[in-house]
Amino acid sequence: GSVDAIRALNEGRCVVAGFHTREQPNIDSPSALAYRPLLQPGLHKLIGFAERVQGLIVPKGNPRKLQGLADVARWRLRYVNRPLGTGTRLLLEELLAEAGLSASDLNGHGQTEPSHAAVAQAVASGRADAGLGTQSAAERLGLGFVPLVREHYHLACLKSALDQPAVLALRQVLATPAWQSALATVPGYAPLASGQVRSLKAVLPWWRFNT
Repeated sequence: GSVDAIRALNEGRCVVAGFHTREQPNIDSPSALAYRPLLQPGLHKLIGFAERVQGLIVPKGNPRKLQGLADVARWRLRYVNRPLGTGTRLLLEELLAEAGLSASDLNGHGQTEPSHAAVAQAVASGRADAGLGTQSAAERLGLGFVPLVREHYHLACLKSALDQPAVLALRQVLATPAWQSALATVPGYAPLASGQVRSLKAVLPWWRFNT
């Protein structure tokens, strides 16, 4: 998950860590509160990667005509969640708060799957009626999808690692038209400053990082 990935970066267990945020998360949102202590301007840099859509993965045709989490809660539908430490779990917390709901309002809030693909498989197999995930995961299994939010997907690394051969090669690949064209074919994804080095304060101006 995103939180675990950044922790791994800070502990030296990886060189690049991916995480995602809404286009403009609230300064006191669960995502901001989770990521803010882990990232530090001047120490970390961001590499642009992509933007994507997240929403409800539902059975083909969306037979219950779901429009959001409020419908899932109201009808006590079987929901499948993502684990703690994932960016999608943080997103769920934000969406629940905005809808005036709590975790206990979701039937199955404690049932988790490790990936977007696994959430889609749970819906496809009939074990769940809905779960938060990506459009690409839904379409891969021929499922329905209810778009809810647009996200920015970032790659974080230490500033000192930017010119390491592997990181430099990654940046160069992400900046190529060929890679960006390939990404645009993935449902719900599009390039966003792909391969560009970006500062935390420039990309996430609504977060009050301590320098």
